[in-house]
Amino acid sequence: MSNRFSVFIKQKFFAKGRNLVSVKEPFSLMPKLLKGLKVNGIIDAGASNGRISRRFLRWFPDAKVYAFEPNPAYLNDLKEYAKSDPRFCPQFLALSDSRGSFELNITSSRGNVSLLKPSKHLHDVDPEGSVVETVEKVQVVTIDDWAEENGKPSIEILKFDIQGNELKALKGASRTLSGSVAMVYTEVCFNPMYEEGAVFGQIDLLLREYGFELYDFYGPKYGPNGILFWANAIFINSEKLRSVKHS
Repeated sequence: MSNRFSVFIKQKFFAKGRNLVSVKEPFSLMPKLLKGLKVNGIIDAGASNGRISRRFLRWFPDAKVYAFEPNPAYLNDLKEYAKSDPRFCPQFLALSDSRGSFELNITSSRGNVSLLKPSKHLHDVDPEGSVVETVEKVQVVTIDDWAEENGKPSIEILKFDIQGNELKALKGASRTLSGSVAMVYTEVCFNPMYEEGAVFGQIDLLLREYGFELYDFYGPKYGPNGILFWANAIFINSEKLRSVKHS
C-alpha cells in the first residue's frame, strides 16, 4: 500500500486514534428502511444548532421536525432557522420521564451539556470539555405530555442525542412509541458517560417492549484505553413497517 493511499484510508475511515467511523451513512439509509411509510413528523431531541434537523428535512421533505433543545446557547440559531423554513419547529424544552423545572449542566464543550452530571468516563475521554461551568434552570416535559398538548402530531421518527438521558425520555414516550413511531435513532452508551445515565442494554430492552429491534450501530467512539464508550444506533419496528407494505 502506497504511503499516499495509506494516509487516505486512515483519514477516511478513522478518527483520532483507533476510532473507526462507520462507512455507512445512517441518514441516507433511513428513507430506504421506511420505504412506503409517509413520514409526517420527526422529533429531534438534542437538536443543538439544527444540523441534524436539516438532514432529516432533506431526506423527508414532507415532514415537520420538532427540535427540542434547552441549551440557551442555541436559541438564536434555531429561531433564525425557523424563520427560513416553516417545516422546522424549535421547542426550547428538555425531555425526560417527568415534567418541571430542572438543572441543566452547561459544560465547557457544548456537546456534553446534559441534565445529568458527567461521569469519570466522560472526564477520561474529554477532560477539558466535561467541566461543568454553570447550571441553568430549564423546563422539562415528557414527549407524551407535549404531544397531548400540541394536537397529537403524527410522529414516525424519534432521534435522541441528549447525553445519557435517552432512557428517561423514552420512558416518557410510551404512548408515542405505541403509536405511529417506526424508527428510533439514538445515541447509546456502552459505559455510562453521565451519572445515572443509561447504557445500551437498558435502552434496547425498553424498545423491545414496544416491538423495536436493533438495526445497526454507527460511529462508535472508543476511550484512550480502547474501551468502547458510545455509538449511534437505529432501531426499527418491523411489524409496523410490514403492515405499511401490505396495506
